[in-house]
Amino acid sequence: MVNGDSQLREFGRFRLDTKKRVLWFDDQPVSLPLKEIELLCVLTDHSGQVVTKDELLEKVWADSFVEDSNLTRHIYLLRKTFKEYGEDEGLIQTVPRRGYRFTGKVRERGNGDIVIERHTVSRTMIELADQSQLPTAKQALPGRAGLKRYIPLGVLGIGAFLLLGYFGMTYLSGPTVPAALEVRSIAVLPVKSFSGTANDEELRMRITDALITRLGNLTDITVRPTSAVMPFAGSDEDSIAIGRKLRVDAIVDSRIQQEGERLRVTLQLVRVADGEHMWSGQIDGMVGRILELQDVIAAQVSSTFDSTAGNNEPPAQRLTENADAYEAYLKGRYFWTKRDEGSLRKAIEYFKQATTFDPRFSEAFTGLADTQHLIFNYNIDVRPEVVSEAKDNLRKALELKPDSPDALITLGTIEMGYDWKWADAERTLQHAVSVAPNSATARIRHGALLLRLRRFDDAINEFERHIQLDPLSINGNSNLGMALFCKKDFAAAERQFLKVLELDDKNSAPYWFLSRSYWLQGQKGQAIEKIVQALELDQNEALSAKIRDGAAASGPEAAIELLLHEWRENPSRTNPHNLAYLSTYLNDTDKAVYWLQRSIDERHPWTSWIAAAPEFDDLRNDARYLRMLRDLQLP
Repeated sequence: MVNGDSQLREFGRFRLDTKKRVLWFDDQPVSLPLKEIELLCVLTDHSGQVVTKDELLEKVWADSFVEDSNLTRHIYLLRKTFKEYGEDEGLIQTVPRRGYRFTGKVRERGNGDIVIERHTVSRTMIELADQSQLPTAKQALPGRAGLKRYIPLGVLGIGAFLLLGYFGMTYLSGPTVPAALEVRSIAVLPVKSFSGTANDEELRMRITDALITRLGNLTDITVRPTSAVMPFAGSDEDSIAIGRKLRVDAIVDSRIQQEGERLRVTLQLVRVADGEHMWSGQIDGMVGRILELQDVIAAQVSSTFDSTAGNNEPPAQRLTENADAYEAYLKGRYFWTKRDEGSLRKAIEYFKQATTFDPRFSEAFTGLADTQHLIFNYNIDVRPEVVSEAKDNLRKALELKPDSPDALITLGTIEMGYDWKWADAERTLQHAVSVAPNSATARIRHGALLLRLRRFDDAINEFERHIQLDPLSINGNSNLGMALFCKKDFAAAERQFLKVLELDDKNSAPYWFLSRSYWLQGQKGQAIEKIVQALELDQNEALSAKIRDGAAASGPEAAIELLLHEWRENPSRTNPHNLAYLSTYLNDTDKAVYWLQRSIDERHPWTSWIAAAPEFDDLRNDARYLRMLRDLQLP
């Protein structure tokens, strides 16, 4: 048993850093999931002694329930890794009916930083010269013990020379993919850090987003969008378990180590069904050269699949050839995903920088336009000038790339939510879906249009397709609930919103829609209860207490009257659409019509819900309401 004072332990040619959770073989990091590393830390901490299964489960999975079979699989993967590196699988011995014993001789070393090995251009090697020579799944990549075919840098073409001036690469392993387990969907998990700190979060997320964007060009592979994997950033959850939640066939799991401007990425492609390591590799590069980094990684990962992308198709065109523009664009994407006001404004600045560095960078103009639209749609800045600027940027984006799906998606959303040009919006969004049928965003925006047009079943189909592409999507699952609510299938809507709360119980939107569903079913007490919960999550505890006390003293209608009064006095907290639907709860038709007209006059982004919201069904014989529908060309 080791004394545990040192964070570095050696056995054979391996070195285990128990603090940073990294296993090294000679001077190379071994690509292993975190749980395997943690298991190894516990086993080596009790070297030569039996560690029971219960002890291992308690120390490695203290906060979750894990079956013995899961532990057995992780032990199997550790043994398999040792075997791949030429070590005896017997390093971990099974003690029947008791547990496991680590049999290797463990030596403790003094603490110290592990330095990235320096790679020079003269020593840079790559196994395959160019994209056309990359193996497909039918051509197994060489394993560690198999034949190595290295091609010196000097015989490579000028394009590869420029690329490898920044990067060196070493394959670690790469077995053939069995035909019965072909990969049709993957998730690029958020890149982790060997250092275990959050200081490089932005860099890691930029690399993650870049890989997702690059791999998204694969012909036969569905790649989960960035929004699907971001909730797992910083998570200690087992990567295979995450892959199952995301319902993918394989995951790309990677870590980075940074030394100044130099960067090392160690990554592995793992099949979710059985935990098989399909490919693993290590790439050295520079922090400011993510453009080249993503090319190398994407080429190697994609070539492993049984896909036409790795056969005769030319490599996908880069979004831009300007490295500075790409770095600014990725920073904009990083802040764009955060969605709060401060981050969105930072995103705008970075996207503007990207367009300055490369005035022909279509995606940068699209990112800028979409962020401007989000600021308007989120009620942060509802000035008409914001939308006008967004539309100008979209025109530039589409002039550069007429079939850009992201630009079409944002344009169609503006035509729907602001211009109220429904036919134009449908053509634009259908075009986006045809160009990018596996775009989760295209599906949800098209579904949102169909929902506003009261084509409920078609909308539900699109939202369900979105959820297939992004199973854990809060927006997708919420929109499906909204479609069921607008269709008046309140029981199904309730089940769906409860499902959303299982995904994110800090999200107030499902509580608001549950309150609306309960009220329309006559369950007014439950409706008030959900409003109170929603206000608490919106950090409006004072108003929440008023509504709860008002309902208790004078009934649910009095509580609604109080809520209307508070929102009328504080217009920054709400919007005319909400005031309109709440007015129907008090049978105040005149006020409902008044607030709907205010919404139209202000061109508020939520105005487009006027036809779909079931609260307004009782207004369908009111001439004023029907005139508004005609003016908006809504059914």
